[in-house]
Amino acid sequence: MTDVEFQNLMKLKKVFVKEAIELPNNGENETYDLESIATRDKFYLDVDRRGRIELSRFKLQNRYAVTKLPLVRIDIDSPPHLNPDGTKTSRNHIHIYKEMDNDTGNLPWAYDLEGFEQINFNENRINFMEIFSDFCEYCNISMDNVQGVI
Repeated sequence: MTDVEFQNLMKLKKVFVKEAIELPNNGENETYDLESIATRDKFYLDVDRRGRIELSRFKLQNRYAVTKLPLVRIDIDSPPHLNPDGTKTSRNHIHIYKEMDNDTGNLPWAYDLEGFEQINFNENRINFMEIFSDFCEYCNISMDNVQGVI
């Protein structure tokens, strides 16, 4: 996938296929089907809250359904990520798709959430719902069907 194709997929407004979405609690995970309201494109939203030692640990991931290719992923309280250029992230980082010469379909690049303007992140007060909401906004996912969200 090219960077232009990635940007076009990110611009698409996405909605949950199910009418009522209940997010997983600590210790649970779930994958939700999403669809574009403008095209026939399908997506997945993975919400993984299975942190065993640290209950604050979770992962949010938006994938393109055709290739199951990850587009964007947030990792909270996970191991630091080593980028291809040798730079290392903190335990709280975001992976964003980037076209590469030898594209393996994964997300080799990550950026620290601290200072990433699109996600309201405070390392001293990690709030799942705030990060989830910002992630959905960044990925252009409507939260209208998500239960318990104001």
